Amino acid sequence: MALEGVVLFRGLRAALLKRYPLFYTYITCILLIELLRFAAYTSAPGFFQAFYWHSELVAAAASYGIIVEIFRKALQHNPGVARVARKLLLVIFVIAVSYAASDLLHGGFASMPRATADLGRCLKYAEGALLLTMLSLFLQYRISFGRNLLGLTLGYSLWVGLDVVNLALLSFPGNEFSIGLRKSLSIAYLISLVVWCTSLWSSQPDPVPPRESAIDRDYAFLAAKTRAALAQLSSRARRTLRP
Repeated sequence: MALEGVVLFRGLRAALLKRYPLFYTYITCILLIELLRFAAYTSAPGFFQAFYWHSELVAAAASYGIIVEIFRKALQHNPGVARVARKLLLVIFVIAVSYAASDLLHGGFASMPRATADLGRCLKYAEGALLLTMLSLFLQYRISFGRNLLGLTLGYSLWVGLDVVNLALLSFPGNEFSIGLRKSLSIAYLISLVVWCTSLWSSQPDPVPPRESAIDRDYAFLAAKTRAALAQLSSRARRTLRP
C-alpha cells in the first residue's frame, strides 16, 4: 500500500495522471480496496469474505484498463490500427464479462466467488495473449516506447506473465508447485510496483514518431484488400440472388 501511495503521489507531482488515466485509476482502485478490506477484516470479520469477492470482481475488471492504456499510448500515432485494437479489446472484455455473468444468472449471488474467479482467469489469459501479440508486433515494426510507457509495460508484463503461468499450472493434477508459485505473486506485484515507481517517477517525453510508419502502410494495404474482397463477395451474392 505504501508503494501504491508513492506511485500515485509521483503521478500527481509529475503530471502523469492525465497521460495515463486508466493506469492511475487502477492503482487508486486497488489502494482503496486494500484499505477497505483491512477495515472489514479488523472490524467486521463476518463481512470480510463477501466484501472480498465483490471487491475482487472490481479489481479484475479495473486491471484490464492497464492493457487498454498500453495499447492506447503505444498506438497513439497509428489511428487506423488503434481503432481496430480498441474494438478488439472491447469485444474480449464483453465476452469475459458475459461468461462470468452467466455464473451469476445460474447460481445467484452465492456463486459470486466462482464468477469472480472465472472473470479474473479469462481476463488474465486474454491480457497475456494480448501482451505477447503486442510485443511481437511492436518489435517487428520497431515501435518505440518512451521510458514511462516502457516501465509500465515491463512491470505489467512481469505480473501478468507469472499469474498466467500460475493459472495454467492449477489445471494440472498435483499442483504443489503452483501453490508455491501462487505465494510468489505478491512478490511479483511488489517488483512491478518498484518498476512503476522508478519508470514513472518523472514525466519523460515520448519518442518522435516517423513520418511514414510501416504498420500504417500494412494496415492500409490489408484494409484495401478486405474492402475489395467484401465488394467482390457482395457483387457475387447479388448476381446469385438476382431472379
